[in-house]
Parts: sequence; structure tokens; C-alpha cells
Amino acid sequence: MKLILQFFISGVVGFFGMYALMNFSEVNFSGEITVISLIAISIILITMGIIQFQKIKFLNKQNFSGDEEDEVEERKYKMFANYSLYANSSFVLSILTLSLSLLTTQNLVMTIASIFLLIITYFLIHYMGYLMQQVYPERNIPSTSDPDYAKSLLDIADDGEKHVMLTGLYKSHSLLNISLIVAIILSTVYSFTGEDSQIFSIILMAVVLLIVNSKYLLVVRNK
Repeated sequence: MKLILQFFISGVVGFFGMYALMNFSEVNFSGEITVISLIAISIILITMGIIQFQKIKFLNKQNFSGDEEDEVEERKYKMFANYSLYANSSFVLSILTLSLSLLTTQNLVMTIASIFLLIITYFLIHYMGYLMQQVYPERNIPSTSDPDYAKSLLDIADDGEKHVMLTGLYKSHSLLNISLIVAIILSTVYSFTGEDSQIFSIILMAVVLLIVNSKYLLVVRNK
């Protein structure tokens, strides 16, 4: 399985590498090379996510007991966390790849490849609920389509898991605030020094920042 995946990754990277070399005179470094690199990274992340998925399924078919069972449960938890990281990262990169492909290269092959990767990563994220059921078969894991998915997930978690989840969410919320503020500042500086105005992007980021903080504070206030 790993050998097939290695051949697949090598083939894809080799294809885009040869494509770039054959069209080097027409390649815009900030456009096509960037898109090709993002496509390659997305494919690698997707492949790594699939490997984690297969490993969890393989462990579920085995029988363990005692301390070994606890070790396997911890391994499955980390594999699921890795799968989630790879799936979400590849999804974001696929969106970025499609956007850059449409705006900079306007290359049909790259646009189709970006859309294809976006579809694959969407299904990887969609299968997170199923994979979580594989990691915790004894629990009634809610479906990702459940409108109260977040609440249902917290209800089945124990105190330790809730602490870990809420700590991660709070740190992510704080990081998002800082990141958006920095992005607004950099976009403003770029608008002064460059020819392209980033007013729309600045307003959009400010709106997102306002919505995220308002939602968080309203939820805290109403509890």
C-alpha cells in the first residue's frame, strides 16, 4: 500500500514538474509555479490522511487486551488527530489553489485539478464523523450533519476531553484574532506601498473579526 502511494505521489509531482519545465518560458513564478506547488502539497496531505485512515481501520480489525489495548486506543486517537489536521489543511490549500488558479493562471488543467482536489478533501472532512466512530465504537458519536453536532459532541465527552477541546478552541480563537489583526495591518501597508488597493479585503477581514468575537462573547454572556 505504501509503495503504491509513493509511486502515485512521485508520478503526480513528476507530471507537474515536467509540465513546468516544458512551459518554463510561459510560467509566471507567482502564478503557475505557486499553484503547482500547492497542488503537490495538497496531494501529499491527502495521501497522508488516507494512510492514517487505513491504519485506524487496520487496528480496529485486531484484538487487544490489557495495557496493549490502552496503547492502541491512544495511537488511534493520535492518528485521528493527524487525519483531521491533514484533511483540514488540504481543504484550505485546495480552496487557495483554486482561487489562485482562477485569478492568476487561468489554466484549465490546473483549475480542474484544483476542483478535483477540493472535492476529495471535502469527502475526507465529511468522513471524519465515520472515522471517529471507528476510534470510539463504544460511544454514540453524533453525525456531522446533526444541527446540534457541537453540543452533542460535548455531551458525550468526559471532563478531561472537554478541557482539552475547550482549551484548543480558546487558543484557536485567540490566534484567529491576532492573525486577522496582523492581516489587516499588512494589507493596509501593502495598499500604501503597492498599486493594488486592498480595501475590500480589509473590510472583509474586519467583518469576520467582528462576527467571530461577537459570536464568542454572546455565547459566553448567555450561559
